[in-house]
Amino acid sequence: KWIKILEAKTKLLPKSFLIEEKCRFLSNFSRSTAEVELPGEFLLPKHSHYCVLIQRFMPRVEIVSKHGAAARRLHIRGHNGKIYPYLVVNDSGLADARREERVLQLLRMLNHLLAKHKETSRRFLNLTVARVVAVSPQMRLVQDNPASDSLLSIYQGRCAKRQQDHHNPIARYYERLSAVQARGSQASHQVLREILKEVQSTMVPRTMLREWATATFQSATDYWTFRKVITLQLALAGFVEYVLHLSRLNPDIQYIHQDSGLINVAYFKFDVDDVSGELDSNRPVPFRLTPNLTELITSVGVAGPLTASMIAAARCLVHPSFKIQALLRAVLRDELIAWHKKNSDTNQTVTVDTNGQQQVDTKDGEAIITMVGKAVTAITARLTSLSQFDGTESKVGQLVAAACST
Repeated sequence: KWIKILEAKTKLLPKSFLIEEKCRFLSNFSRSTAEVELPGEFLLPKHSHYCVLIQRFMPRVEIVSKHGAAARRLHIRGHNGKIYPYLVVNDSGLADARREERVLQLLRMLNHLLAKHKETSRRFLNLTVARVVAVSPQMRLVQDNPASDSLLSIYQGRCAKRQQDHHNPIARYYERLSAVQARGSQASHQVLREILKEVQSTMVPRTMLREWATATFQSATDYWTFRKVITLQLALAGFVEYVLHLSRLNPDIQYIHQDSGLINVAYFKFDVDDVSGELDSNRPVPFRLTPNLTELITSVGVAGPLTASMIAAARCLVHPSFKIQALLRAVLRDELIAWHKKNSDTNQTVTVDTNGQQQVDTKDGEAIITMVGKAVTAITARLTSLSQFDGTESKVGQLVAAACST
């Protein structure tokens, strides 16, 4: 009840304001004031003789609900004439923001490798990675696409069209679960599947996402192109989630770009166990491939382009000349030092050397080196298993079948 009241009150709040009302400096800023690059312009090494500079900030700032917060959308005009939207996300819950930025940096480096390999390049396999720049511990700038919508908001929109409350399936799930537990029995996989089938038959049909796509892309050419791109993007999202042991791909963090079909994921982190510091590999579902997604990309898309793209990506990254282990060690080292710092005693300190690298005591350092080695071995083993296939039989096919069946 209180969620509905808060949502109704939020809708009455102003949707935009003028930038000069809040910050006159940004309103008056232009390229003649100072030559400043766009946020995140140098997140990857590139030619320094050309970069996009900020020409000016556009006058109107929009207030949008994205990334689980009320964010301000700034529009920055570059000196090349293009307008670049950025979200100013101010959230006290961004304690894990650095962890996400590590994963994004790794994905950017993987894109560089995917572009250099023939099979991945000809399939246009490229991870969509948004620019994220930390401004302060509680605030950051996130590259935005106004045409993007999360899977959760698409679901909520379709529920509104069907004139049903989008919270009903969750409420029904907990009602059935409490009824099972009241009888003194445990909720087995069979019980959970029965609840899912009931929700699908009465509340959320398997075709909901496909209905949204056909309503949004009414031209057959647009619909086919969107479906092809989203199939490749889902293949890559599922691939990195499984191989790199990343956190679960929930619908609220999966943003679909309606103008291109690209998918970018917010808040992807390494799924590190809080106690042992090891990557969590005991997940019943390898990656997200729900009935609504399989219905959209069809069984042919799942068995064909999606499976082939995952195998092509795996075969690209196991190429010995790419030295993927070196990239993984560098990123996982920082991840596990941060984990160690969080779990260690307050008396122990993590020092920073002259190069800005975190350093730990020799004894702890050896333990972290061992943990990094184990994590890299686990990731490499998964990568190698996905890259191998014998005719139509492959590990990817088994994982896709497991993701579809659960």
